[in-house]
Amino acid sequence: MSNIDMNRSAVLKSRWLCRAVGLASGIMMAAGNLYPQLAPLQLIALVPLLYVAAKYGFEQRTMVATGFYAGLGYTIPQTFILLLPFPITLLLVVRLTVTFVIFAWGAGILMRRSAVAGPIATGALLTVLDWVNITVFSMWGTAQSLSRPWSSYPLAIQFVSIIGITGITFFIAASQALLANALAKAELRRRCITSIVVLLAVVFAINLVASRPSESGKLTVAAIGWTDSQEAECGGVFSPRGFEALFAEPVARAAGRGAKLAASPELAFAYSTGSFDEWIDEFRKVARKYDINLAIGYLNVPAMENRLLFVAPDGRVLAQYTKTHLTPFEDFNKGNGVPTTVNIEGFRVGGMICHDDNFTGLSRRYGRAQTQIVVVPTLDWSTVKAAHLQSSIHRAIECRYAVLRAAKDGISAIIAPTGEVLARMDHYNDGPGFIVAEVPLCSEVTLFSRFGHWPVLAAAIYLVLYTVLLRDKKGTVCPV
Repeated sequence: MSNIDMNRSAVLKSRWLCRAVGLASGIMMAAGNLYPQLAPLQLIALVPLLYVAAKYGFEQRTMVATGFYAGLGYTIPQTFILLLPFPITLLLVVRLTVTFVIFAWGAGILMRRSAVAGPIATGALLTVLDWVNITVFSMWGTAQSLSRPWSSYPLAIQFVSIIGITGITFFIAASQALLANALAKAELRRRCITSIVVLLAVVFAINLVASRPSESGKLTVAAIGWTDSQEAECGGVFSPRGFEALFAEPVARAAGRGAKLAASPELAFAYSTGSFDEWIDEFRKVARKYDINLAIGYLNVPAMENRLLFVAPDGRVLAQYTKTHLTPFEDFNKGNGVPTTVNIEGFRVGGMICHDDNFTGLSRRYGRAQTQIVVVPTLDWSTVKAAHLQSSIHRAIECRYAVLRAAKDGISAIIAPTGEVLARMDHYNDGPGFIVAEVPLCSEVTLFSRFGHWPVLAAAIYLVLYTVLLRDKKGTVCPV
């Protein structure tokens, strides 16, 4: 074989290696999104990609190709599960693939410049990219975060009440970048391994501090849900049979088990014409009969607003909230994003609707207001129900409020301020019904509620310092 043939063979081999490495990293990063119990795979998912960065980062075309295939490995499997409309699917595939390309290319530059500071900068880069993904390109908000599936292990991520969901992204990227450097460069192994141990110790300490929220009381609550097909079988939720079977009877049974607050799904009902007071009279009767507070998701047709209505046990209307963050499928008028809270049994209760809980701007306002329970009526569909629940759990931990999630075409859940799911019902599998749980409540204001994604700013500043201010006269970053 000639030298030309040997070189051509080596080039082809390296190209296939990049594709395989990129796909492996992307698929492992996506595994937890598809099967939540596989979230820990993210702790090793980026090692193949970052090993290439540590070893061959000087070849920028190699890193771009690796990132491209990582993006495809991450996005394509999820498109077959989520089955979103084609334009939305295409947009998400392009955005997330570009994210992985930038990360891989940047890692190739950052990793080769120092033993420890370079991997830390690599973690900072992915943190900034993840924040851009969930904030700037925020079609689905934090549901797009690379770290979303970690809500399946709430005890391991209590530190998000301090540093938010992007803190998880930083840890998984920085630790694996250090490991990749250790594997690729024997002379740096001891320094990198020591840094990993230090990083683990810091995360463990922060998690330990954050895992002891102070309890301010308990309240028994209930969530009611069903699917469209189950509603149709009952003749519709506003038929006498449907109203009784889907709503009134579950409220009665929940009240019998001690529930002081019961919630219906998003858009469970609709008000269109006539007197609004007359329309809500049926709900007032239920609230009075069973001495229970109601949180009712409904569509106000004249105003074209998706609303949440709070009704007291004596029939009074306590407050209404209008959905702020609309999905691409909703042609409604959106709310003003002002938190709405009511007093129930001496506790502060707030409301968001479905897609609202994918955005931390609104959830943090409730956290700063020391809201203890947030009611979240939800309308999902079968392919996104698990992903949306994953995102909802993060909001509870970040702001230390309980979540009362009543779902139509999805999963109803009652979530403690620690992220523990106290009760859940998948209405596709379990049918129409209700869940009840006594939830512990907190009234603390977390650091995340106050300052939001402040680690992203720290990561961005670090990147600037690393790539601009720490250069020597030859233009390369001094080893740290």
